[in-house]
This record gives sequence, C-alpha cells and structure tokens, in this order.
Amino acid sequence: MKTERGIAGLDCELPVTEGKLDLWRELFWPVDWLQLRTSSVYRGTGLVLGDGRPVVLVPGFLASDASMFEMHRWLKRVGYDARMSRIGRNADCPDVILEILEERVAAVAEETGRSVTLIGHSLGGIMARALAVKRPEIVSQVITLGSPVRPGEVHPLVLSLIRAAARARPLPEDSPRAHEDHYHCGTCSCALGEALDQPFPADVPHASIYSKSDGVIDWRSAVNDAPGVNVVVNSTHVGMTVSSEVYEAVADLLASASEINYPMAA
Repeated sequence: MKTERGIAGLDCELPVTEGKLDLWRELFWPVDWLQLRTSSVYRGTGLVLGDGRPVVLVPGFLASDASMFEMHRWLKRVGYDARMSRIGRNADCPDVILEILEERVAAVAEETGRSVTLIGHSLGGIMARALAVKRPEIVSQVITLGSPVRPGEVHPLVLSLIRAAARARPLPEDSPRAHEDHYHCGTCSCALGEALDQPFPADVPHASIYSKSDGVIDWRSAVNDAPGVNVVVNSTHVGMTVSSEVYEAVADLLASASEINYPMAA
C-alpha cells in the first residue's frame, strides 16, 4: 500500500494509507435518510429536550453547510440553538478553514455568552477537535461523526480527490480568500496539524460516533482514546449526517452534558 501524508492535503497532518474499503456501501446512504425520516428520534419522541445551548455544525471534506441542513433543522426542533459553520465548501487550505471556523465560533460564543458545542462530520470533526485544542475557552463539547482521530486507512478514491483539490487551489498567500469584510491569507503553515499534535483539553468533553460499515475510512481510526467517549452506529459514512442512530447518539451526548453550565470563559 502506498502511504500518504496529510488527510487534508498537507504534509504535516495525520498519516493515512490507501486501504481496500467497501466504498460501494456509500451508495446506500439514502436508506439512512429514509430511516431517519420515519423514526421517532426525528420527531423528538422520548428525547430530553435541549437547553438552548449553541451548537455549530461543521461539514466534511468537499461538503458545504447544505450537507448539515437536516441535522441543523432537527437540532433546532429539539431545543438547541443550532448554527451553520459558514466556512463555505470544505475544500480549501485547512488553516484557512480553521481560521474561518474560529471566527464563527468565537462570534457565536460572544453573542450567546456561552461556549459552543461543535458537531463535525469527517474532516469537519478534525477541524472541530483542532479548534477545541486551540481555543478551549469557547468550546464546550466536541462530537465527531466518522472522523479519523488516529492514523488509519482511507479509500484510494478519497485520497485522489484530496490531492486533486490541493492541486486545483492556489495558496492563500497567492490568492487571499475573501471572507465577509476581510481576507484570509498565509502560507498554509499547518496550524491544523500543530493543533492536532497537542493533547486534547481535559475539560472539554469529546465523543466519537463511528460505523463499522464506513466505506470511506477505516472505522478503527475514529476510535478515541480514554477518556473520550465512543459510540458505534450502523450507518454509511456519507449518511452519518442523516442517520437516525447518529441522531439518537447525538441527543444522548448533548443531554449528558446538559447539567453542566458552560459560560464563556472571561
């Protein structure tokens, strides 16, 4: 197997290898959505309702906030102050994406006066973990969906898409990225990788939701070390954003933290 460095296209990030994963399983992600729409958890039946806590949703590689629309709507319906990430399509220099996400989460924390729960899918979960390391005072909880947290195997097609996306985009220093009323530039110096190399903050609860039916990543790479929580579900990788089992797990994880008051640190 050929070893690649950089799950998001940079040499300093998590090492991954091309693995013989069952990518064909991902064709069945619409089944996850259909099961969600007919489930009691989608209607909120039997769930502990939310306490209005702010939650920011972070999409996966090549995806935009649209991929989190169903979960966003559901979270608002069951009592959480759900927000989109506003990072655009998650296919740019990871350092730029992380900076934009940091601005967004900091703004939500300032607006609400509370630190923020992050729910990230795939690469979005890696971004969420990195932000918690970088700015633990504005992050109250991290929940990742099918996100690698250790070296492991990734389907070769996914690695090809990562390399293609990296080749297609100019560096931020050559073409600064417009964002609201300002620009992001730099050299893609791997702040994301540096953050991931640091210990995860002990006072920020983190949980990994993973599936042994994942056709994109080796599920073993998504398993947290203690004291992190791990929840296994039956879902495709793509379908984790629309899976009834994932939603039930997210509801339980959010409720388990509901008794903790998360004011924004001064």
